[in-house]
Amino acid sequence: MMDLVTIGLPIYKRLDYLPNVLKIIGSQDYPDVELIVSDNGTNGARLQQIVKENCSRPFKFRRNPATVSMSTHFNQIIQDASGKYFMILCDDDEISSNYISELVARLERYPQASVALSKQETMDESGDTIGKSSDRLPPILTGAEFIKAAWGTYTYGFAAFASFVARTEDLRACGGYPELHKGHSHDDALLVKLCLDNYVALSSTCTFRFREYESSHGSSIAIEDVAQATKEFLHFVRSDPELRRFAAAHPVQWREIRAILERLNWECYYNRWNGIGRKKLTTLEWLKAAFALPFISAYYRAVARELAETVARYMRSRVKSLSLGTARR
Repeated sequence: MMDLVTIGLPIYKRLDYLPNVLKIIGSQDYPDVELIVSDNGTNGARLQQIVKENCSRPFKFRRNPATVSMSTHFNQIIQDASGKYFMILCDDDEISSNYISELVARLERYPQASVALSKQETMDESGDTIGKSSDRLPPILTGAEFIKAAWGTYTYGFAAFASFVARTEDLRACGGYPELHKGHSHDDALLVKLCLDNYVALSSTCTFRFREYESSHGSSIAIEDVAQATKEFLHFVRSDPELRRFAAAHPVQWREIRAILERLNWECYYNRWNGIGRKKLTTLEWLKAAFALPFISAYYRAVARELAETVARYMRSRVKSLSLGTARR
Protein backbone atom coordinates (compact mmCIF):
# COMPACT_ATOMS: atom_id res chain seq x y z
CA MET A 1 0.00 0.00 0.00
CA MET A 2 1.23 3.47 -0.90
CA ASP A 3 0.37 6.67 0.93
CA LEU A 4 -2.62 8.52 -0.46
CA VAL A 5 -1.95 11.77 -2.32
CA THR A 6 -4.67 14.40 -2.68
CA ILE A 7 -4.72 16.57 -5.78
CA GLY A 8 -6.78 19.72 -5.30
CA LEU A 9 -8.20 21.05 -8.58
CA PRO A 10 -9.71 24.50 -7.91
CA ILE A 11 -12.10 25.85 -10.55
CA TYR A 12 -13.44 29.37 -10.98
CA LYS A 13 -14.98 30.31 -14.35
CA ARG A 14 -12.40 29.01 -16.83
CA LEU A 15 -13.34 25.57 -18.19
CA ASP A 16 -11.54 25.39 -21.53
CA TYR A 17 -8.40 23.74 -20.15
CA LEU A 18 -10.24 21.40 -17.79
CA PRO A 19 -10.43 18.31 -20.06
CA ASN A 20 -6.67 18.45 -20.64
CA VAL A 21 -5.73 18.72 -16.96
CA LEU A 22 -8.11 15.88 -16.06
CA LYS A 23 -6.40 13.64 -18.61
CA ILE A 24 -3.01 14.62 -17.19
CA ILE A 25 -4.18 13.68 -13.70
CA GLY A 26 -5.45 10.38 -15.09
CA SER A 27 -2.04 9.69 -16.64
CA GLN A 28 -0.15 9.85 -13.33
CA ASP A 29 1.85 6.69 -12.67
CA TYR A 30 1.19 6.97 -8.92
CA PRO A 31 -1.76 4.69 -8.12
CA ASP A 32 -3.22 6.09 -4.89
CA VAL A 33 -4.60 9.50 -5.81
CA GLU A 34 -7.58 11.33 -4.36
CA LEU A 35 -8.83 14.04 -6.72
CA ILE A 36 -10.91 16.86 -5.27
CA VAL A 37 -12.57 19.06 -7.90
CA SER A 38 -13.77 22.22 -6.20
CA ASP A 39 -16.14 24.70 -7.84
CA ASN A 40 -15.71 28.28 -6.63
CA GLY A 41 -17.47 29.86 -9.60
CA THR A 42 -21.03 28.51 -9.31
CA ASN A 43 -20.67 26.71 -12.66
CA GLY A 44 -23.59 24.38 -12.09
CA ALA A 45 -24.01 20.94 -13.64
CA ARG A 46 -21.80 21.70 -16.66
CA LEU A 47 -18.60 21.46 -14.61
CA GLN A 48 -19.49 18.13 -13.08
CA GLN A 49 -20.40 16.77 -16.52
CA ILE A 50 -17.01 17.78 -17.96
CA VAL A 51 -15.28 16.02 -15.07
CA LYS A 52 -17.31 12.83 -15.54
CA GLU A 53 -16.56 12.76 -19.26
CA ASN A 54 -12.80 13.36 -18.98
CA CYS A 55 -11.63 11.95 -15.64
CA SER A 56 -10.45 8.34 -15.57
CA ARG A 57 -9.98 8.33 -11.78
CA PRO A 58 -12.49 8.47 -8.94
CA PHE A 59 -13.06 12.01 -7.76
CA LYS A 60 -14.74 14.02 -5.05
CA PHE A 61 -16.73 17.06 -6.03
CA ARG A 62 -17.29 20.05 -3.78
CA ARG A 63 -19.03 23.34 -4.53
CA ASN A 64 -19.12 26.67 -2.75
CA PRO A 65 -22.65 28.13 -2.72
CA ALA A 66 -21.07 31.56 -3.28
CA THR A 67 -17.62 32.55 -4.49
CA VAL A 68 -14.99 32.97 -1.78
CA SER A 69 -11.46 34.39 -2.02
CA MET A 70 -8.82 32.32 -3.78
CA SER A 71 -6.85 31.72 -0.57
CA THR A 72 -9.97 30.65 1.32
CA HIS A 73 -10.93 28.32 -1.53
CA PHE A 74 -7.52 26.63 -1.63
CA ASN A 75 -7.57 26.20 2.16
CA GLN A 76 -11.03 24.63 1.99
CA ILE A 77 -9.61 21.95 -0.30
CA ILE A 78 -6.72 21.33 2.11
CA GLN A 79 -9.18 20.85 4.94
CA ASP A 80 -11.18 18.34 2.87
CA ALA A 81 -8.10 16.33 1.85
CA SER A 82 -7.71 12.74 3.05
CA GLY A 83 -4.22 12.16 1.68
CA LYS A 84 -0.96 12.14 3.60
CA TYR A 85 0.42 14.33 0.82
CA PHE A 86 -1.24 17.23 -0.96
CA MET A 87 -0.79 19.37 -4.04
CA ILE A 88 -2.77 22.06 -5.83
CA LEU A 89 -2.91 21.83 -9.62
CA CYS A 90 -4.55 24.78 -11.36
CA ASP A 91 -6.73 23.91 -14.33
CA ASP A 92 -4.50 25.54 -16.99
CA ASP A 93 -1.19 24.08 -15.76
CA GLU A 94 0.37 20.68 -16.46
CA ILE A 95 2.59 18.09 -14.77
CA SER A 96 4.60 15.16 -16.12
CA SER A 97 3.16 11.67 -15.62
CA ASN A 98 5.77 10.87 -12.92
CA TYR A 99 5.31 14.14 -11.03
CA ILE A 100 3.53 12.73 -8.00
CA SER A 101 5.52 9.50 -7.75
CA GLU A 102 8.85 11.30 -8.03
CA LEU A 103 8.07 14.05 -5.51
CA VAL A 104 6.49 11.70 -2.97
CA ALA A 105 9.63 9.55 -3.27
CA ARG A 106 11.74 12.64 -2.56
CA LEU A 107 9.77 13.44 0.58
CA GLU A 108 10.05 9.83 1.72
CA ARG A 109 13.79 9.87 1.09
CA TYR A 110 14.26 13.22 2.85
CA PRO A 111 11.85 13.27 5.81
CA GLN A 112 13.41 16.54 7.00
CA ALA A 113 12.06 18.24 3.85
CA SER A 114 8.66 19.91 4.15
CA VAL A 115 8.25 20.61 0.41
CA ALA A 116 9.17 18.83 -2.83
CA LEU A 117 9.56 20.70 -6.11
CA SER A 118 10.32 19.71 -9.70
CA LYS A 119 12.03 21.44 -12.57
CA GLN A 120 9.77 23.82 -14.47
CA GLU A 121 8.72 24.87 -17.92
CA THR A 122 6.75 27.99 -18.82
CA MET A 123 4.29 27.70 -21.69
CA ASP A 124 2.12 30.13 -23.60
CA GLU A 125 -1.62 30.01 -24.11
CA SER A 126 -1.38 27.34 -26.80
CA GLY A 127 0.97 25.14 -24.76
CA ASP A 128 4.22 25.97 -26.56
CA THR A 129 7.24 26.07 -24.24
CA ILE A 130 8.64 29.59 -23.84
CA GLY A 131 11.00 29.07 -20.90
CA LYS A 132 12.69 26.46 -18.76
CA SER A 133 14.29 26.27 -15.34
CA SER A 134 17.63 24.60 -14.83
CA ASP A 135 17.52 20.81 -14.99
CA ARG A 136 20.55 20.58 -12.70
CA LEU A 137 18.88 20.81 -9.32
CA PRO A 138 20.45 19.77 -6.03
CA PRO A 139 18.57 16.96 -4.25
CA ILE A 140 17.93 19.03 -1.12
CA LEU A 141 18.41 22.57 0.19
CA THR A 142 17.74 24.22 3.51
CA GLY A 143 14.77 26.55 3.39
CA ALA A 144 17.04 29.58 3.71
CA GLU A 145 19.27 28.34 0.88
CA PHE A 146 16.22 27.76 -1.28
CA ILE A 147 14.77 31.23 -0.67
CA LYS A 148 18.10 32.84 -1.53
CA ALA A 149 18.50 30.75 -4.69
CA ALA A 150 14.88 31.05 -5.84
CA TRP A 151 14.31 34.76 -5.25
CA GLY A 152 17.68 36.26 -4.40
CA THR A 153 20.03 35.01 -7.12
CA TYR A 154 17.46 33.22 -9.36
CA THR A 155 20.05 30.45 -9.58
CA TYR A 156 17.71 27.78 -10.92
CA GLY A 157 15.45 29.94 -13.06
CA PHE A 158 12.16 29.09 -11.36
CA ALA A 159 9.23 31.07 -12.75
CA ALA A 160 6.36 30.23 -10.38
CA PHE A 161 5.48 28.06 -7.40
CA ALA A 162 1.81 27.39 -8.09
CA SER A 163 2.31 23.63 -7.63
CA PHE A 164 4.40 21.55 -5.24
CA VAL A 165 3.92 18.51 -3.01
CA ALA A 166 3.82 18.81 0.78
CA ARG A 167 2.51 16.83 3.74
CA THR A 168 -1.11 17.67 4.42
CA GLU A 169 -0.54 17.91 8.17
CA ASP A 170 2.24 20.47 7.62
CA LEU A 171 -0.04 22.58 5.43
CA ARG A 172 -2.73 22.59 8.09
CA ALA A 173 -0.27 23.23 10.92
CA CYS A 174 1.13 26.36 9.26
CA GLY A 175 -2.34 27.73 8.49
CA GLY A 176 -2.35 27.07 4.75
CA TYR A 177 -2.40 29.83 2.20
CA PRO A 178 -2.19 33.33 3.74
CA GLU A 179 -5.12 35.56 2.86
CA LEU A 180 -3.59 37.90 0.29
CA HIS A 181 -5.65 40.13 -2.01
CA LYS A 182 -6.84 38.25 -5.12
CA GLY A 183 -4.53 35.37 -4.13
CA HIS A 184 -1.60 37.31 -5.59
CA SER A 185 1.69 35.70 -4.39
CA HIS A 186 -0.13 33.57 -1.81
CA ASP A 187 1.64 30.46 -3.13
CA ASP A 188 5.02 32.15 -2.58
CA ALA A 189 3.97 33.11 0.94
CA LEU A 190 2.87 29.56 1.76
CA LEU A 191 6.11 28.12 0.40
CA VAL A 192 8.10 30.51 2.60
CA LYS A 193 6.13 29.47 5.68
CA LEU A 194 6.60 25.78 4.94
CA CYS A 195 10.29 25.79 4.15
CA LEU A 196 11.86 28.63 6.12
CA ASP A 197 13.06 26.57 9.09
CA ASN A 198 12.98 23.25 7.21
CA TYR A 199 14.28 21.78 3.95
CA VAL A 200 13.19 21.65 0.31
CA ALA A 201 13.64 18.51 -1.79
CA LEU A 202 14.07 18.95 -5.54
CA SER A 203 13.86 16.70 -8.58
CA SER A 204 14.99 17.28 -12.16
CA THR A 205 13.35 14.07 -13.41
CA CYS A 206 9.77 15.38 -13.32
CA THR A 207 8.26 18.62 -14.58
CA PHE A 208 5.72 21.27 -13.64
CA ARG A 209 4.49 23.29 -16.65
CA PHE A 210 3.18 26.76 -15.80
CA ARG A 211 0.93 28.51 -18.32
CA GLU A 212 1.43 32.25 -18.71
CA TYR A 213 -0.55 34.50 -21.05
CA GLU A 214 -2.16 37.90 -21.24
CA SER A 215 -5.61 36.94 -19.98
CA SER A 216 -4.39 34.66 -17.19
CA HIS A 217 -4.95 35.85 -13.62
CA GLY A 218 -1.37 36.94 -13.09
CA SER A 219 -1.30 39.15 -16.18
CA SER A 220 -4.81 40.56 -16.07
CA ILE A 221 -5.02 41.61 -12.42
CA ALA A 222 -5.48 45.39 -12.14
CA ILE A 223 -2.56 47.51 -10.96
CA GLU A 224 -4.46 48.67 -7.86
CA ASP A 225 -5.06 45.03 -6.93
CA VAL A 226 -1.35 44.27 -7.36
CA ALA A 227 -0.57 47.24 -5.11
CA GLN A 228 -2.97 45.99 -2.43
CA ALA A 229 -1.55 42.46 -2.59
CA THR A 230 2.01 43.79 -2.45
CA LYS A 231 1.24 45.79 0.69
CA GLU A 232 -0.39 42.74 2.26
CA PHE A 233 2.61 40.54 1.41
CA LEU A 234 4.99 43.08 2.97
CA HIS A 235 2.80 43.04 6.09
CA PHE A 236 2.83 39.23 6.07
CA VAL A 237 6.65 39.15 5.96
CA ARG A 238 6.85 41.40 9.01
CA SER A 239 3.98 39.99 11.07
CA ASP A 240 3.43 36.26 10.39
CA PRO A 241 3.97 34.40 13.71
CA GLU A 242 6.11 31.63 12.20
CA LEU A 243 8.32 34.10 10.38
CA ARG A 244 8.67 36.16 13.57
CA ARG A 245 9.75 33.06 15.49
CA PHE A 246 12.42 32.35 12.89
CA ALA A 247 13.52 36.00 13.03
CA ALA A 248 13.92 35.82 16.80
CA ALA A 249 16.00 32.63 16.60
CA HIS A 250 18.10 33.65 13.56
CA PRO A 251 18.18 37.47 13.46
CA VAL A 252 21.17 37.87 11.11
CA GLN A 253 19.94 35.28 8.64
CA TRP A 254 16.41 36.68 8.78
CA ARG A 255 17.52 40.19 7.86
CA GLU A 256 18.97 38.86 4.60
CA ILE A 257 15.92 36.71 3.86
CA ARG A 258 13.47 39.49 4.66
CA ALA A 259 15.32 41.85 2.33
CA ILE A 260 15.07 39.25 -0.46
CA LEU A 261 11.33 38.71 0.06
CA GLU A 262 10.56 42.42 0.26
CA ARG A 263 12.61 43.15 -2.87
CA LEU A 264 10.87 40.28 -4.68
CA ASN A 265 7.50 41.92 -4.12
CA TRP A 266 8.29 45.55 -4.73
CA GLU A 267 10.17 44.59 -7.91
CA CYS A 268 7.14 42.57 -9.05
CA TYR A 269 4.96 45.65 -8.56
CA TYR A 270 7.52 47.96 -10.15
CA ASN A 271 7.79 45.75 -13.25
CA ARG A 272 3.99 45.59 -13.55
CA TRP A 273 3.72 49.36 -13.14
CA ASN A 274 6.48 50.09 -15.65
CA GLY A 275 5.44 47.36 -18.11
CA ILE A 276 1.76 46.52 -18.50
CA GLY A 277 0.79 49.60 -16.47
CA ARG A 278 2.60 51.98 -18.80
CA LYS A 279 0.72 50.51 -21.77
CA LYS A 280 -2.75 50.30 -20.23
CA LEU A 281 -3.01 53.26 -17.86
CA THR A 282 -3.46 56.92 -18.67
CA THR A 283 -0.49 59.13 -17.82
CA LEU A 284 -2.25 60.42 -14.69
CA GLU A 285 -3.21 56.89 -13.58
CA TRP A 286 0.36 55.70 -14.23
CA LEU A 287 1.84 58.52 -12.14
CA LYS A 288 -0.64 57.88 -9.32
CA ALA A 289 0.15 54.15 -9.34
CA ALA A 290 3.85 54.89 -8.92
CA PHE A 291 3.16 56.12 -5.37
CA ALA A 292 0.77 53.35 -4.28
CA LEU A 293 3.28 51.51 -2.08
CA PRO A 294 4.44 52.50 1.40
CA PHE A 295 7.90 54.06 1.64
CA ILE A 296 10.55 51.60 0.48
CA SER A 297 13.74 53.46 -0.32
CA ALA A 298 14.95 51.08 -3.05
CA TYR A 299 11.53 51.08 -4.74
CA TYR A 300 11.18 54.84 -4.77
CA ARG A 301 14.74 55.30 -6.02
CA ALA A 302 13.81 53.06 -8.98
CA VAL A 303 10.59 55.05 -9.52
CA ALA A 304 12.46 58.36 -9.37
CA ARG A 305 14.97 57.15 -11.98
CA GLU A 306 12.21 56.00 -14.30
CA LEU A 307 10.22 59.21 -13.94
CA ALA A 308 13.35 61.28 -14.62
CA GLU A 309 14.13 59.19 -17.71
CA THR A 310 10.52 59.53 -18.88
CA VAL A 311 10.66 63.31 -18.56
CA ALA A 312 14.01 63.39 -20.34
CA ARG A 313 12.68 61.28 -23.21
CA TYR A 314 9.65 63.54 -23.48
CA MET A 315 11.81 66.68 -23.56
CA ARG A 316 14.08 65.19 -26.21
CA SER A 317 11.08 64.30 -28.38
CA ARG A 318 9.64 67.82 -27.95
CA VAL A 319 12.95 69.45 -28.89
CA LYS A 320 13.21 67.19 -31.93
CA SER A 321 9.64 68.03 -32.98
CA LEU A 322 10.26 71.74 -32.58
CA SER A 323 13.52 71.51 -34.54
CA LEU A 324 11.83 69.65 -37.40
CA GLY A 325 9.02 72.21 -37.43
CA THR A 326 11.49 75.09 -37.61
CA ALA A 327 13.43 73.40 -40.41
CA ARG A 328 10.24 72.89 -42.45
CA ARG A 329 9.28 76.52 -42.06
